[in-house]
Amino acid sequence: MPSDFDFFDPEFQANVHPHFARMREECPMAHAEEPFDWYAVTREKDVRALLHDWKNWTSELGPGLSRTGGGVLVSVDPPEHTFDRRLVNRAFTPASLLAMEPQITELIDEIIDGFVERGEGDFMEMLAVPVPLIVIAWLLGLDPDLVQQMRPRADAVISADALQQEEMARQLAAQAGEADRSGNTTRGPAEVQYFLEKIAERRAMYAAGEEMPQDTLTALVTAELNGRTLRDDEIVGFMGFLFIAGSATTTQLIGNMVYRLLQNPDQMELAKNYPDLYDTCVEESLRYDSPVNGLFRTAVKDQEFLGVEVPKDTKVLCMFGSANLDPEMWEDPEKFDVTRDYEDLKLHYAFGQGIHYCMGAPLARVEAKVALKLVLERMPNLRLTGEPTEISAPVMHGVETLPVAWDAPAGN
Repeated sequence: MPSDFDFFDPEFQANVHPHFARMREECPMAHAEEPFDWYAVTREKDVRALLHDWKNWTSELGPGLSRTGGGVLVSVDPPEHTFDRRLVNRAFTPASLLAMEPQITELIDEIIDGFVERGEGDFMEMLAVPVPLIVIAWLLGLDPDLVQQMRPRADAVISADALQQEEMARQLAAQAGEADRSGNTTRGPAEVQYFLEKIAERRAMYAAGEEMPQDTLTALVTAELNGRTLRDDEIVGFMGFLFIAGSATTTQLIGNMVYRLLQNPDQMELAKNYPDLYDTCVEESLRYDSPVNGLFRTAVKDQEFLGVEVPKDTKVLCMFGSANLDPEMWEDPEKFDVTRDYEDLKLHYAFGQGIHYCMGAPLARVEAKVALKLVLERMPNLRLTGEPTEISAPVMHGVETLPVAWDAPAGN
């Protein structure tokens, strides 16, 4: 069977919109043959069907092309997923995430203080990359400087080719489980050791009845539901998943949003003049440039979908980015428009749908909204000074560098 598209072709990744349009029109169940036969669904109604049918399209073999699953919320189905999500929800509530807005505002202000006098630089490096990493460190009670030093490993995992790609969270969970069983917390990579040490510290504090930091790591360590608590390897898996999914995706959201506003000066002016559009700007960015192109499901049996015979254990990619541009769902979908109806916009697929809808969505939205507000206020006359580079990781979508200039404060 000939391949309908090459997902790993740099040309495909550099400009996904026209490729998505062709696939929706010509091959809505598109076929790829690297590194093995797999498929991609691109129309909104078909993506929705797969995401809501976990009994036939499982997550248990992981959300990536690799065929290894288990250990993390994105890689389990009910009933395990239902139980784990209820347990983790007690540690990761929308209210607790939204309550971080003042702290995030102070952080972004401080970061801008550090570079605003320069008048130019790479927006991604200066702001979009560090903000989500530091926020994740806060959530988990980790050293922000050390977490930022770990970023190259996360980038390597995200950018790995299809044969090597293993979700870091599941790697960490497996290694943590091995260390936990052996009693040797020095096994595995530095991240595993560090995470296990932090967990051990919290468990010791909890056992001694000491006052513990009020963060997500404490909540994960102390969470209990019907007598069940989270094991060390489960906590490490969730920490690793947050480290990647909670930072890289939000980095792309912030960078993509600012880039599209710079490309569309009329939309930038609307955002400047009408602060009540900040939330809509965030949602339109998520729709127009989904930070994650899509995630995979796996056929639980031989079955047919859209007239195609799909063998058991075949991977099928749910193309979030394409669903978000489907003209059956959106009017004039190729137009970046920050005046769209907010409630309609929130139906986009950037955070997934169904049982695996992203738990960190409220936090990503807060980070992006605050970043937009402060960038518009503190970096006047923001403008592009060159062409951005596209992120090289196939699963991700957006800019990796974003060269900009702005009017530095007077007197500099």
